[in-house]
Amino acid sequence: MTTETGTVRIALTNLGKYNEGSLVFKWLDLPYTDEDLQETLKAIGINEEYEEYFISDTDSDITGLTIGEYDDIEELNDLITDYDNLDEWDRGKIAAIIESDSISLKEAMECVDEIELIPDVDNERDLGYYYVEDSGIYDTKSLGPLANYIDYESFGRDIQLDKAGSFTSYGYVTRR
Repeated sequence: MTTETGTVRIALTNLGKYNEGSLVFKWLDLPYTDEDLQETLKAIGINEEYEEYFISDTDSDITGLTIGEYDDIEELNDLITDYDNLDEWDRGKIAAIIESDSISLKEAMECVDEIELIPDVDNERDLGYYYVEDSGIYDTKSLGPLANYIDYESFGRDIQLDKAGSFTSYGYVTRR
């Protein structure tokens, strides 16, 4: 399972100049440093006359990241910093729950420890097989020839209904 790191760019735009009919903006990569931000604000003409700016465009490869025109860029910067500090496994769990539940990146990051992901499980049969054969919960060797008659698909369907999980492009995901 490969997930992206936090590549995020926002176009900060001078609101006063925009209202006057000029589009003055500069791209800012996140996470940014205070120096990066000050340089960007200076480049777009934020000063005593023009004090306000907004986000006029975004470029991101992070699943579930939504950015509004007037989002707090410091909070956004903290969110991206926190996301970048996650390991690949947690980023995969976040991407899966976002795909499953259609929630925001911020909401997914708040519940990352509650997310259970079983990679490479994308149907009920695979889910049943995982729980019977791979999870270590059951000992099919003790069943002898009866193990040949296990209906993995039906068992997987029951598990899915019980856990209220979803199949995603990352695997089977549910909240604990």
